[in-house]
Amino acid sequence: MLSLSSSLFLLLLTLAAVGLGQDTAKFSRDDFPSHFVFGSGSSAYQVEGAAFEDGKSPSIWDTSTHSGNLKNKSKVDRACDQYHKYKEDVKLMVDTGLEGYRFSISWARLIPKGRGPVNPKGLQYYNNLINELVSHGIQPHVTLFHFDLPQVLEDEYGGWLSQKIVFVLNFILLF
Repeated sequence: MLSLSSSLFLLLLTLAAVGLGQDTAKFSRDDFPSHFVFGSGSSAYQVEGAAFEDGKSPSIWDTSTHSGNLKNKSKVDRACDQYHKYKEDVKLMVDTGLEGYRFSISWARLIPKGRGPVNPKGLQYYNNLINELVSHGIQPHVTLFHFDLPQVLEDEYGGWLSQKIVFVLNFILLF
């Protein structure tokens, strides 16, 4: 997947919109290399919802929002509810013409205690989402960590301030 920074991509889109010497009515998919993947991205915390369902443990985001740290006091316990509506979301991606979807895996949903056994319901959700994407020709691109550390690891190690957590992550990725 060709990776562009979001600001560079916005600049390219802006230049394309103002024409850059071209007639904007002729702006099309052909203006990009054939290997360029048009897609979208999200983070688990932004879209999944189901914050305390099916064995998911609290993440540092859950703790932060529930302590009232956001100015508007909002929480994302439900979010866009992709956990329950992933098929509808993938249909919207298909209708939009997306070729790829970058999403993160919630560590707290997949491995609720930060290490140890995998949560079967969390694994099933990500398996279902990936299968749905692939069945509709959308490339899944997975982010393993998007700032939603399980709260239990924050409490035990102080989060990423401790070198010990790096060993926990390496152990998980190796096995």
